Amino acid sequence: MKIITIGALKGGVGKTNFTFNLSCFLAIEKKKRILVIDLDPQGNLTQCFQLETDKSYSMELFNINDKLENLVFKTDIENINIIPTNIQMAKLEIKLVNEISREKLLDIKFRQNSNYLEKKYDYILIDTNPSLNITNVNAYTIATNIILVCDNSIHSLRALNMTYELWEELCNKLFIKNRINAIIKNNFDHYKVSKDFKEYLEKSNLNKLVVQQEIRKKQVFKTSEITGIPVIKTLKKDENPYFNIVAELEQKGVL
Repeated sequence: MKIITIGALKGGVGKTNFTFNLSCFLAIEKKKRILVIDLDPQGNLTQCFQLETDKSYSMELFNINDKLENLVFKTDIENINIIPTNIQMAKLEIKLVNEISREKLLDIKFRQNSNYLEKKYDYILIDTNPSLNITNVNAYTIATNIILVCDNSIHSLRALNMTYELWEELCNKLFIKNRINAIIKNNFDHYKVSKDFKEYLEKSNLNKLVVQQEIRKKQVFKTSEITGIPVIKTLKKDENPYFNIVAELEQKGVL
């Protein structure tokens, strides 16, 4: 079982859309058993799976007394379960401030439920909010691998560098390995700004992390998160970038 955390320091780059379509690709095309966890108080991933909840179940992951399996919901996509959330999760940061070992509460929860998780799932995909708050530090710490998502804006570029540098500093303080091992280019097009962005990445120290297959700016990807129908069900193989993306992630040992 691998735990994949998907992150970004800038909002609006398509991180949740990527998490949704990657999880569906792995479940439908690869026949893998997937658990997705929504750690963003906006609850967008939960909504991608056409769910509405009366409380933040993923918030309960940080309560070590609750059984993890009681927080899991089925989705309409075969082989995918979810631990959903809603806006109530915004309260979590305040609650975590004075907790002992607050950066490792998710790790403790996963260890307590390791037998259940390893028997039930091949992958756990965690969607985070655009920050490096305590909640996300937990998600990054528990990850087998971390995937960062960016778009072609200068703000995204700055956020990409800042995320890597900040997490590197935190890893040194927490005595853990930096597992940011892939960068996904999302919402790219054929204009000069995208070309310049890619050229910069090629020359940067993050170059080895970049997945070469980009996701183009197309309405079909945005539509997928609104309808809850992933692109693996709507795009032909030669039009669907996830075939190449997953192949590259497998080669990198991320998946």
